Amino acid sequence: MNLKAQLRTETGSSASRKARREGLIPVSMYGKEFETISLLIDRREFETILRQEGANAVFNVEFDGKTQQVWIKDFTPAALEDVIYDVDLEAISADQKLEVEVPLHLVNEEEVKVGIVELIEQVILVETTPANIPSSFELDVKGLEIGDVLTVADLTVPAEVEVLLESDQTIVTVSAPVEEEEVDPDAEVAEPEVIGEKADDEE
Repeated sequence: MNLKAQLRTETGSSASRKARREGLIPVSMYGKEFETISLLIDRREFETILRQEGANAVFNVEFDGKTQQVWIKDFTPAALEDVIYDVDLEAISADQKLEVEVPLHLVNEEEVKVGIVELIEQVILVETTPANIPSSFELDVKGLEIGDVLTVADLTVPAEVEVLLESDQTIVTVSAPVEEEEVDPDAEVAEPEVIGEKADDEE
């Protein structure tokens, strides 16, 4: 997947606001032995990559007659607007090892009829090359009961991917539901003591 970009010639807050009004996102692209470059990319094209490939997307950026493979290092969405303020892209090579947080999703959670399934780790930190980054990990929790746990060792991990967590680290638990204390509607409720009431009675 390719993303076209243009060199950013104007910097500063006012230039950034102008770019966003025109549907562009300011980008900082950097990497090992790679000079930092300021670019502008089309917001809709970048959002399409996010939807299709996720936050760990690897793609090519075309700029100034060159093509560079990158991955999304970080991006900043606006708090109150549907706008991405800026994006950091890291220039990478095909054989470069990357540390990436991969989302973890549960499968068949609705099949656990008794107990509460809790996902302890939302993401799994791994190291791998750009072409082998998993889009996500899935764990089937069907058949689990109260007291059961799943650990990193229960993940199905491709041979090219190294998980950077201990194999016995717990990532899913099933606990007993918390019983709510029943309140007797006929029970007498003690009236709150009014400050100064006793003192008035004693006078």
